[in-house]
Amino acid sequence: MISSFLFIIFAVGIYGLVHSWLASIKVKQWALDWIGPSRFRWYRLAYNVFSFISLLPVLALAVVLPDRPIFNLPSPWSSVGVLLQLIGAGISIYASVQTGLGRLAGLSQLVEKADQSSESKLQTDGLYRFVRHPIYSGAILFLWASPQMSWNSLALKIAFTLYFIIGGQVEEKKLVTEFGDAYRLYRLRTPMIVPFTKKPE
Repeated sequence: MISSFLFIIFAVGIYGLVHSWLASIKVKQWALDWIGPSRFRWYRLAYNVFSFISLLPVLALAVVLPDRPIFNLPSPWSSVGVLLQLIGAGISIYASVQTGLGRLAGLSQLVEKADQSSESKLQTDGLYRFVRHPIYSGAILFLWASPQMSWNSLALKIAFTLYFIIGGQVEEKKLVTEFGDAYRLYRLRTPMIVPFTKKPE
């Protein structure tokens, strides 16, 4: 049981390292130089497809490895958990739409000209008024509001929560590079993942 728990956390860690490495500025710049601007438009879409496919065996570990249940909430608490999961999913979806679902999916890049440089806009309104990473906030709520829990699913929840937090910090380094003092100021006044946890300056 302990070996299954640790192996799942290790697998998610490897997945997160590869995922973050492929999203890094250095790797994307190397890919741009190697394949050229016209083919680089496909990078985000290919990255998303690879991320999804490589995630499947990680999730499968929670099914095939030895496991033991921790709890199964009875009604009506199970309904409350499902409702919170729906809210979490809605937060992540709405934040993705606000950010630009087409760009996140890698589809908008395909219709842009190869030499077109679209300026990114720093999102500070909507859900981004409350947290800097609402997509991660919604995902974490979805994970932990589940009315069932086993040791394998607990390992997934812990590992992906850590991944979202660490990944958010890595992402913020790129945002500071891109937006400079504007992002630093936004970071000072806005919580990272949990809303209403910043004391007013």
